Amino acid sequence: MTDHDDFPNHGPEATMKKIVLILACAFFALPAFAADTPAGKLIDDMQGVYKHRFTSGIISPGKAPGEADEKYEAEDIIEIVPYDASHIYLRAELQFYNGHSCSISGIAGYENGALVYHDPQKPLEGEPHCTLKVELTDKNLRLSDRANPQAPASCRMYCGARGSLSDYSIAKSAKRKIRYLDRLKASSEYAQAVEAFKKQAQATKP
Repeated sequence: MTDHDDFPNHGPEATMKKIVLILACAFFALPAFAADTPAGKLIDDMQGVYKHRFTSGIISPGKAPGEADEKYEAEDIIEIVPYDASHIYLRAELQFYNGHSCSISGIAGYENGALVYHDPQKPLEGEPHCTLKVELTDKNLRLSDRANPQAPASCRMYCGARGSLSDYSIAKSAKRKIRYLDRLKASSEYAQAVEAFKKQAQATKP
């Protein structure tokens, strides 16, 4: 049997080999967020779902804070999903005392070593424009809506009275792989974030 017979270039076997080769090439041609750019590496390091469970409480009427409060289990959730080579989808649902919370989602882009969300909504009169920075420290994922430690919080409209998006941290060890990505991308929050981002990008084109 000749070498040509060992590796036929026609028929079902040859067709299957071509399909496998094409799929392999397509796989290795996919964008490698971690390897190519600082933005890609940061996105790769950040992506996942972060969860933190803790005991919170509801203030009992007529009682001082902390006195005979009704306790309940609360959970903070932050989801970070790559959107493209320099942007992520971010959703944060944070819980605070007395049933207050912060809820925000959108597309954040790479800026100076962090990922920054610029709210497409106009701020209330006299309020700063909501800008949320997402960054990694040695041990934590950190969110902050302050331009600097002395600046006012800029995303208060997404929080209850006791909630805050200023200087929030959650341990990197709390991160897990997102195993419900299809459901997440089918959510109304994700669809609205993408639509708002595309409109914002279109509006800023020269």
